[in-house]
Amino acid sequence: MRKHFIVGTAGHVDHGKSSLIRALTGIETDRLPEEKARGLSIDLGFAHLALPGDVVAGIVDVPGHERFLKNMLAGVGGYDVGLLVVDAQEGVMPQTKEHVEILELLRTPQGLVAITKADLVDAEFLELVTEELRDCLKGTIWAEAPMVPVSSKTGKGLDELRQKLTKLLGSSSVRDRKARFRLPIDRVFVKPGFGTVVTGSLWSGSLSKGTRMQLWPSGREVRVRGLHVHGQEVEEAVAGQRVAVNLSGVDSDEVKRGMLLAAPEWLHPTQRCDVRVHVSARAPRALKHRARVRVYHGTTEVFGRALLLEGEELAAGQNGLVQLVLDEELVMLPSDRVILRDFTSSYTLGGAEVLEPLAQPHRRHDEEALHRLQKKEIGGLHQRLLAELRGSVSRSATQLAAQLQLPLVEVEQGLQQLQDLEQVVWLGKAWAQSASLEEVHDSLLGLVAGLQQKSPWKTGWRKEELLKHLAHPQPRFAEECLTYMLEQGQLQLTGRLMCLPGHQPELTRTQQQALESLESLLLQQAFAPPNWSELAGLLKLEAAQWKILETYALETGRVEKLAPELGLLRQTLEEGKRRLAELPNQFAASQARDALQTSRKFVIPLLEYFDQIGFTQRQGEVRTVR
Repeated sequence: MRKHFIVGTAGHVDHGKSSLIRALTGIETDRLPEEKARGLSIDLGFAHLALPGDVVAGIVDVPGHERFLKNMLAGVGGYDVGLLVVDAQEGVMPQTKEHVEILELLRTPQGLVAITKADLVDAEFLELVTEELRDCLKGTIWAEAPMVPVSSKTGKGLDELRQKLTKLLGSSSVRDRKARFRLPIDRVFVKPGFGTVVTGSLWSGSLSKGTRMQLWPSGREVRVRGLHVHGQEVEEAVAGQRVAVNLSGVDSDEVKRGMLLAAPEWLHPTQRCDVRVHVSARAPRALKHRARVRVYHGTTEVFGRALLLEGEELAAGQNGLVQLVLDEELVMLPSDRVILRDFTSSYTLGGAEVLEPLAQPHRRHDEEALHRLQKKEIGGLHQRLLAELRGSVSRSATQLAAQLQLPLVEVEQGLQQLQDLEQVVWLGKAWAQSASLEEVHDSLLGLVAGLQQKSPWKTGWRKEELLKHLAHPQPRFAEECLTYMLEQGQLQLTGRLMCLPGHQPELTRTQQQALESLESLLLQQAFAPPNWSELAGLLKLEAAQWKILETYALETGRVEKLAPELGLLRQTLEEGKRRLAELPNQFAASQARDALQTSRKFVIPLLEYFDQIGFTQRQGEVRTVR
């Protein structure tokens, strides 16, 4: 399988980057008339180089002048190898240091050094330049990198440079072609007869002709009309290649550098992200809370504000958790790297790793939020899932996939693994941390046990009552846990009332005697009982005693309230059903009244009750027994 990589230049202005690429590849990367006239790279240039071992390098050539650093930053985000170019006559210069620092902050995997214009200095001077470079590059990806003296004019050292690059890339891992497709756009143009064409370094995944894509941050849907890689038309492009994509469904004036072409229906734009910022050791000023900054991600530059979550400032060389609030939307993923520069773009503040791309506002010094971000920072899918579910939170797999911007199948697999480890639990509609469920579980069981001990005559409590007693700070989560406990048999449901499994309401001897008196009275009166509010007086019970008796009788179903002032014994209702069933197939209310030996005052609510439970069915002025 052919290996594809992105190799990009770095280095001070006029140190020979473009000349070196031209000498290596035969391709002129300075394409703009102004660049050719001034002999100075202003914007990104592109080339390609075939190497032994079926390795192909797509090359990005960046401008070295400080004024064009924005253009440089648009090209360096996707490097697999950084090719540092240093003029043998001048040695280390300001932009040498800044470019090295930027690639370090972006965590560029590997580096290679080309000392250009080596034909213009003697061996002793070249050795001094090499030593200076080694000192400058200590602690960076170039610390042990090969250093090759070259001359773009005479060709000296070019073969050795190719060999070193071949060896470096031959031992490197290719980018994930099975991941979802992402292509930051670094150039847009119109090709006559074809329409809109965009180019970029393919960060991940693959794409084919005819596939559907989305342009971000707008979310505009487009289709791949054609593909070119290194000037050749192809059916498919893969991660690690420089790609030109002919798009249909969008005009060129609707696309610009900084936009992202990606596989559809998985990314979400954001204007608020949580990051770990590493302030440059060379930064002339500290990063202060609420400082205005420029944020560079992929090929995009946006303005924003840095909200420090842990202190008032981060000095040079320090790092800390920060929330970036952006003026415009960006599309990013966890672990992406960004560069921060000061608001005036005078210097590089530092770099940052994205921990939470779709962040919510945080209170400063919020220990819960800080702990959650630190868990995400540990890395690994399991830690990120647990961090999202930390505390009284439940999420579906779909919600988690959207929040983490990961494939749904990957999130589902991770959740299943965590469930096997008993770290998460499925609540029926969403996932939650087992520890969070256990906390609510223990609180609910203790609450219900206490209520049953205090009021043993009650059959149970309604869901709303239990949640009110529990007073959990996240009522929705508590309700989900309660429902889960019912489904698992950890709570028992009788009608609409909940209790511990096996609980049976109990009365004292005195209360039992009062119940027998109530039932006797209601049985005697049958279908014409006393008003409900009069029963306490008839039974000579105090209000508290009556309340207990009333609750027990109604919750156990011994008595059914048909109206505020009408209650009938269960056996009386059964007798009523029997008598009505003996009436003609269709009967009027007056016939029911006579059969039940009562008055219209009682028969109408009784018949309406029977209609409600489906025993009878009303048809105009008559009813039938179903």
